Amino acid sequence: MPQIMMSIDQIMAREKRDMLFIRFGKPFDPGKRSDPVRKRHFEWFASKGLRYETAAPRGLLEGDPGIFAVYFDGPDDPRIAEYSSIFEDANGKSLASDEYQMVILSYKDWLQNSPDPDEEPF
Repeated sequence: MPQIMMSIDQIMAREKRDMLFIRFGKPFDPGKRSDPVRKRHFEWFASKGLRYETAAPRGLLEGDPGIFAVYFDGPDDPRIAEYSSIFEDANGKSLASDEYQMVILSYKDWLQNSPDPDEEPF
């Protein structure tokens, strides 16, 4: 069954706030039973009551972009510090940067760089 996937721009326009996104370095291989890096993250998100969804970059038509919006309660959510203590170093960099990195996209910066809603993405 096809998966409905919103773009990062659609998510930002809908949420109208700073958002955190995680980018996984390797595309998901449906032939494998599990991706341990994603599984560990998704289990942690679930244990903390965090919702997440696939997010596509502009112009993506199909496939797994490896990007997920994670619905923390804004940049002051204490779960961000907890995430960082488990998955990042003291500078906020991924412990396995070739496999994942959490980033914040500020709503203000996105508004300044958002596409014209009347313009076709491709």
